[in-house]
Amino acid sequence: MPSMENHLINQLDLALSPEYCEVSNESSQHSGPATESHFKIVVVSPTFDEMKLIDRHRFINKLFAEELKHIHALAMHTYSPEEWKKRQIAPNSPECSSKK
Repeated sequence: MPSMENHLINQLDLALSPEYCEVSNESSQHSGPATESHFKIVVVSPTFDEMKLIDRHRFINKLFAEELKHIHALAMHTYSPEEWKKRQIAPNSPECSSKK
């Protein structure tokens, strides 16, 4: 069975043909025994050129509707190529408050 991380990457590739795609499993940074519960995605795609941020997130939520039944948290950083060109990096995830 492929990892959830690989599954998310594959689905993003199929749906968006991204110029850049990064999926990070951040589960180890959070409390609890789950090993595939917290993910961060950074995806850059021309599909996002004319989309508002909320619509980008709705697109991702719809794409992963089934997966989100099993994932506790999904941090989404969605950029058009022009936005990414200016930025080149996504923000770091905050530290888990229950792990301090």
